[in-house]
Amino acid sequence: MRLLVLLSTYNGARYLAEQIESIRGQIWTGWELVVRDDGSTDGTIELVEEFARRDRRIRLWRDGRGNLGPAASFGALLEHAWAGGATYAALADQDDVWMPDKLQRELALLQAHEAAGEPDHPLLVHTDLTVVDDRLRTLHPSFLRHQRLEHVRTDPLRRLLVQNFVTGCTVVVNRALLRAAIPVPPVVMHDWWLAQCAAALGTILFLPEPTVRYRQHGGNALGGRGALRLYADAVRRPAEWWVRGRRGLAAGKDQASELARRLEVLAGMVPVDPRTTDLVRRYAAALDGSVGPLRRLREIRRLRVRPRSLFSPLFYLRVLAGFSKAG
Repeated sequence: MRLLVLLSTYNGARYLAEQIESIRGQIWTGWELVVRDDGSTDGTIELVEEFARRDRRIRLWRDGRGNLGPAASFGALLEHAWAGGATYAALADQDDVWMPDKLQRELALLQAHEAAGEPDHPLLVHTDLTVVDDRLRTLHPSFLRHQRLEHVRTDPLRRLLVQNFVTGCTVVVNRALLRAAIPVPPVVMHDWWLAQCAAALGTILFLPEPTVRYRQHGGNALGGRGALRLYADAVRRPAEWWVRGRRGLAAGKDQASELARRLEVLAGMVPVDPRTTDLVRRYAAALDGSVGPLRRLREIRRLRVRPRSLFSPLFYLRVLAGFSKAG
């Protein structure tokens, strides 16, 4: 068995040592850490090289592609893990801290499901997180509650088409899911893509207890500001919130189109439920600009696709109004 921890860095020297030490402190010690730097200028590379000299399980992967952005950088790492024969791949962010039993508990859950089912069944496990500040002081004990999100156990794809509830830095996937998800196409975020592929082709598993201290420091690529602050922003700056939501819906539609294409390609190689492909294709088609507003709204409601949010009724208003990437 080979488990690769995949870490994409970008000017992360301030907190990176704590993250790497938390990986080194895992109870389950059979991991390998592969770091891809996305164009740092702050000493991140030198820090990783120093850790690699001290621990042979750690290596800096130089692919020569420069700055790709978070989604594409992790996409490159996932492809690298597949090519390297990884049995499992875990995703790690540069500024968090893992709890010592993270890998042990997630691997146990994955392997138990593999033993009970088909060996080639795509699996993804994710967990909750503890939200902390830059000094690791707890801001909220549950990231999912903080963001007003929830793990959806039954028919998760209908939620995941429009809203991601899987946080990448908690994720471990098996080789069957790696095979289905790569190459990672242009997507909003890599963790959302992995979650959609797992929901469409396999199973998403969940540990409700936090396994990661999710550090908030003002420089996070996405971060966890909390649902209440997001709602307050919507009230204070409704026009900006509306445009941002329209752009997000458009980008999500494009990602759904990519998923539909991937399912069609995979249909001849792995078991793909045609009803799943039909759901994804119909969702993407319904949001196409050529579809009239009332027909678009009726189709989305018929498909039962909607986010979990205090503003979820306004999701249907966005669908009715239409959108474009330009806002």
